[in-house]
Amino acid sequence: MRKFFLCAIAIMILGATGVAAGEMDTDVLSWCAEDVEVPIIMYHLVTEKPKYIGKFGISPAQLEADLKYLSDNNYATVIVQDLINFVESGAPLPQKPVMLTFDDGNFSDYEILLPLLKKYDKRAVIAVLGETADRFTAEAEKYPAGRFPHLTWSQIQELHESGYAEIQSHSYNLHTAPLGSREKQGESPEVYHARLLADLKKFQQACNLHLRYTPTAFVYPLGAIGKDSRNVLEELGMVSSISCQEGKNIIRQGDHDCLFRLHRTNRPSNRSIEDILRSISS
Repeated sequence: MRKFFLCAIAIMILGATGVAAGEMDTDVLSWCAEDVEVPIIMYHLVTEKPKYIGKFGISPAQLEADLKYLSDNNYATVIVQDLINFVESGAPLPQKPVMLTFDDGNFSDYEILLPLLKKYDKRAVIAVLGETADRFTAEAEKYPAGRFPHLTWSQIQELHESGYAEIQSHSYNLHTAPLGSREKQGESPEVYHARLLADLKKFQQACNLHLRYTPTAFVYPLGAIGKDSRNVLEELGMVSSISCQEGKNIIRQGDHDCLFRLHRTNRPSNRSIEDILRSISS
C-alpha cells in the first residue's frame, strides 16, 4: 500500500530515538497508510434448516467457524463508518480489515448472529428492509409470543445499540421491484429519480423514528444498480453504496468515490471464509 510522506517523517523520528525498523509499532504504520484493501463478505440467511442452506444460506456452525477463523488469524471486522472515517479524516484502519454484511434483516441476525458477534467480539453491517420491519413489528404487536422470519424494529434497535451491528439501508420496499436500469423498466430519468428518492427517504424516516439514526450507505437489493442512483443517494446524504459485484476494494484517503459500489463476495455453504479471502486477495 502507498504511504503518506507523514509515514516517512514518523520513521525518521522513530529512527532518531533509536527505534529499529523491526521494532516499530504497526499501529503507527497503519495510521500512515494512504490506501487499504478491504475484503467484504456477503451473507444472507443463517439457519439450521437444510432446505435453505446453499448459495445464500449457511448454518450457525458455519458462521461460528467463520468468526473463529477471523479471530484466530487476527482479522479485525470493520463497518461502513470506519471506511468513511478513514477516507474523510485519515482515522486508522486495522492491519487486516474485513467487512461482514448481512442482507435482508432476517430474524437470524438477532437470534444467531448477535450472540456470536458478542462471543468473538466482531462487528457486522446489517442491511434492513423497511417494509418487512414495519410489517413484522405490526404482527408482533398482535402476537407478542410469535416468531417471525424478519426483524422487528425493537430487535433492530437492540442490534443497533449493541455496538456490534451497523444498520444500513436495503431500501424500504425495492427488493421485489429492483432498481435495475431505468431504460429496461421504461422509466424516464424523472420517474426513476422520484421512485428511488421516495423509497429511500421513507426508509431513512423510519430509521430516524425507531433508531434516532440515519443510514450512511445503501446496499443495493439483488445487486441491481441504476446508473442514476448515486445522485439520489447523495441527495439524501448517503456517502457510500455496496454492490453484489465481486472484486477487491481499495479504500483511499481523500477519495470519496471509492466508497461507492463497494465490491463483496458471497459466502455460500460450500466455500469457507478462508477460501473466499484467499480468492479476493489473489
